[in-house]
Amino acid sequence: MRRTALEDVEMHGQTIKKGDQVAMWYVSGNRDERFWDRPNDYIIDRPDARRHISFGFGIHRCVGNRLAELQLQILWQELMERFSHIEVLDEPSFSAGGFVKGYTWMPVVLHGK
Repeated sequence: MRRTALEDVEMHGQTIKKGDQVAMWYVSGNRDERFWDRPNDYIIDRPDARRHISFGFGIHRCVGNRLAELQLQILWQELMERFSHIEVLDEPSFSAGGFVKGYTWMPVVLHGK
C-alpha cells in the first residue's frame, strides 16, 4: 500500500517531505520494539495481545476479525482438551517476500493425554 505525504512530517527522527511516496510494509506490523517486548517471539498469552494490528486499524479494520478470533479460540480449546502438549520438532520456515510474514513449514507432534 502506497501513499503520498500531504505535508512535511517528522517521525522517529526521520523527515517525510510533502510529496514523498511512503510505502506500508505489512510484514513490519506488530514488530515495533518500542511498543512490543520481544516482538518476533510468539507469546500467545501476552497481556496486551489485543492491541495488535493484524486485522487492520480504525475504519480499515477487517470485518471478519471477530470470526477469525473465535475460530482460533475454538481450535486451541479443542486441541488442549485432546492433547497434553504440542512439541515443535524443528525451526520453522517462513514465507519469502515482504507482503506478509507466515509459516510455510513447522513440524510438530501432538502428545495425547
